Amino acid sequence: MVGDETSSGVTLGVYMSGISQPAVRSRAVFLIGGYERNDASGFFRRIVRELARFRTCWNVDAQMGEPHHDTNAHIATAFIHFDDKRSGCVSELSFLSFDDIVKKDGARSLHQRLVAYVLAFGDYVFSGTMLRFFAANWRFALYFLYPMLTLLALVWLGTVAFRLVGAFDPPGGWIMPAAVGVAVVVMSARFFSRRYFLFHLMDLWSFSREHLHCRRQDMDARLDLWAEVISERLAGRPYDEVLLVGHSTGGALILDLAYLLTERLRQADRHVDFELLTVGSTSLKVALHPAAVRARERLQTLPAHAGIRWTEFQALTDIINFYKCDPYAAAGLEHQRKDSFPRQFQVRFKHMLEPDAYRRIKRNFFRVHYQFISANSRPYFYDFFMICCGPQRLQDVTVDPNGGESGQITISREVA
Repeated sequence: MVGDETSSGVTLGVYMSGISQPAVRSRAVFLIGGYERNDASGFFRRIVRELARFRTCWNVDAQMGEPHHDTNAHIATAFIHFDDKRSGCVSELSFLSFDDIVKKDGARSLHQRLVAYVLAFGDYVFSGTMLRFFAANWRFALYFLYPMLTLLALVWLGTVAFRLVGAFDPPGGWIMPAAVGVAVVVMSARFFSRRYFLFHLMDLWSFSREHLHCRRQDMDARLDLWAEVISERLAGRPYDEVLLVGHSTGGALILDLAYLLTERLRQADRHVDFELLTVGSTSLKVALHPAAVRARERLQTLPAHAGIRWTEFQALTDIINFYKCDPYAAAGLEHQRKDSFPRQFQVRFKHMLEPDAYRRIKRNFFRVHYQFISANSRPYFYDFFMICCGPQRLQDVTVDPNGGESGQITISREVA
């Protein structure tokens, strides 16, 4: 065991595990986030805040430069310089943005959004996909049901208000009770949309359905554009490690991007060599649908390339992921590789956060979901910023067999 003590007295987590690879000096990270309105500027403002927590947690230095925005490609990139007094690393973090597509969906009339959502819900139910959600992970299935159950509850509240007002036999007959009932529904819907993202989640499921049916030409064009830009960037500069990262809905989109990038590299007779990293992924909301033929066909091609290595991190506390579910096998696919594809790790958020911090977030399932791409307040084997910015390779991340359930788990890498 080789290690340095952090200011908290916990070992930084450097030990040899039989994997002998040189430390990463230069890395490219391409990240697709979830279906959200957060643009690149908002993303990098958040990264600056999280880096401050990361530095404190590990007692290292990590500084981010000013982001560069490529508005034509919808990509913003910033350099993060890491130094732990033994080795340094420069990571080129690129945020692949589709917030404009999300905003366009949200700009439709409420009637259009409601119709699109009802069609999506019916599609998932009558295709049997909802039952597959329950079989794979019942918590995620409840997350799927949340918008529809909320809408039904709002209609019920409006009906109750209608009957209560009508019981007083107001002048005008049914007009006043109906007006009150509608007002109750509208005000309640606005509250749930503002605080619990009701309308946004309706749009999310509409988008997911349209994408798996290959009806989102805007998203397809964006993915093609990203594959072209990334291919050109990889040709222009050698990196020790290349990470394609997908979080939430990005966990499905990053698999499409991996396929498109692989095809470009292969057609140019270039080496296919990158790491796939999915965290808090919802890729199975696409792959479990019978109509997602294109998604499964693309996914099935990836294991044939030995240079593509896939790692997935999941968490029980996060209901917006498929915990303990192999996303490749669950899609009904098989491969002949001897290594795991993907490698799967289950993480425990309460071990990566101080008790007070964990108590603050554990009942906010949206905030819990974002812990996958947030900084730790305690050293732990999963740390988004150590993986994306530190000198260890993703393939060297492993669980310390002596760590047990204590959370004192280390990150393996070679010390330069």
